[in-house]
Amino acid sequence: MVERQEKWEPVEGIVTPTASASIHEDNEGLVVTLLFSNVIDGLSSDLRMTFGRVRAYTVYEEFVHPWNRTQKEFPRLTGKWENYTYPLLLIHDSEWVSWLSDLIIIPPSPIHYRFVTLDKIVDVLCNKQPEVTWVNES
Repeated sequence: MVERQEKWEPVEGIVTPTASASIHEDNEGLVVTLLFSNVIDGLSSDLRMTFGRVRAYTVYEEFVHPWNRTQKEFPRLTGKWENYTYPLLLIHDSEWVSWLSDLIIIPPSPIHYRFVTLDKIVDVLCNKQPEVTWVNES
């Protein structure tokens, strides 16, 4: 089985990479905010994704994520950002999910999201789509 990724476009306006991700977890669940506003010539807003309770999530520094060893092709941004990975991905035939399913009970058809930033990669495994909104943090 070969892992595949595709663009996930829950909102319009994603045209630049994202600098980083802010991750907050509490008893309500997981919130991931992608910091687009920290990119020079980037967007003025950040993207907040409220997941609620998730099965699992991981955060890796960009260059140590296992994905870097196995992926050769991935969705890219366009225009002046064409050398950058599209920051929101859906992962199909996930190696991570197959590994986790040996450790925990995974519901049928889990959703594996991957968020690629300039300094880290965040993977989230959940049962449903998150609430997604543009926010101004400043």
